[in-house]
Amino acid sequence: MVTFFCPGCWEEITGEDKKCHYCGADITEHEKRGFEEKLINALNHPERETVQRAVWILGRLKSVKAIEPLKGLFEQTDNPFIKIEILNTLDEVATQEAVDFIAKSMNSEVSMVRRIAREIIERI
Repeated sequence: MVTFFCPGCWEEITGEDKKCHYCGADITEHEKRGFEEKLINALNHPERETVQRAVWILGRLKSVKAIEPLKGLFEQTDNPFIKIEILNTLDEVATQEAVDFIAKSMNSEVSMVRRIAREIIERI
């Protein structure tokens, strides 16, 4: 069984809903958005696996638009695996802004995150 979520408030909805019964978001407007924009929006999804998948795909796309939202997610999440996936994605995007953020992440409180950030910077 597939579970659908409102892309505005992330409450569970049916697959047939055109408008969210919780927040009033127009689901049809969200459906018109481009793939990259939908992925950036999915960074706020309640399911961790969906967030990780969105981060990974944004890296494959080398999405410059996603840099700021990814940095925001990195600062908000306590999940070290999502933080690491974000660092790997920023490495793939490879802009100066992305590299600077990776370098800053070498000061993370989480040793695993610090180590990955250091490895990425040493490889560049």
